[in-house]
Amino acid sequence: MRYPTALRVLTASLIMSTAVSAQASWTLDSDASQLNFQSTKMSKDGASTVEQHAFDSWRARVNDAGQLSVEIDLDSADTGIEIRDQRVSEKLFEAGDYPLAVLTASLDMPTLKVMEPGDTQHVSLEGQLTLHDSTQTLPVSLQVTRLQGERWLVQTDAPVMVDASQFSLVDGIRTLRDLAGLGNIATQVPVSVKAIMTQEE
Repeated sequence: MRYPTALRVLTASLIMSTAVSAQASWTLDSDASQLNFQSTKMSKDGASTVEQHAFDSWRARVNDAGQLSVEIDLDSADTGIEIRDQRVSEKLFEAGDYPLAVLTASLDMPTLKVMEPGDTQHVSLEGQLTLHDSTQTLPVSLQVTRLQGERWLVQTDAPVMVDASQFSLVDGIRTLRDLAGLGNIATQVPVSVKAIMTQEE
């Protein structure tokens, strides 16, 4: 084989390999990832308490075009107290009628996929959150770090603030407040994520 021909074959192979890599999507490593939210409650005597909670069941995927989709099972809220978990599912989220919260957004995948292990980028985007039959646009600030292998660490730079009043959840919060005998529960809920995303072949 002549060298020019061999060079053309090698170049074509590299281009095809790069194209395949660029088209690979990301999926969540759920065992290594966390999705947390905070509640701030106030007793009737005015003392406030901040508590950290989590969702135990959720999925995330980024397709070839950079479209991010996160699905959260709303009956999987883990507050550390079983009866409270049940109340959050039934009285707040009404998970029997609205089982999922879904966040969608767009990422610049070509820029992220050329990162080297150890590289970090800060990404600001607009997310569309659908929750309790309402959809709102929320600002999302992320830090993306390339790990060894085909893995990325994606975490919030700052918590995403979810306003219960935008999703018709205030009545549910008041019900939880009354059941717990509290003075108040904040309607602004900070949500944070630490996700390990793996590139699919």
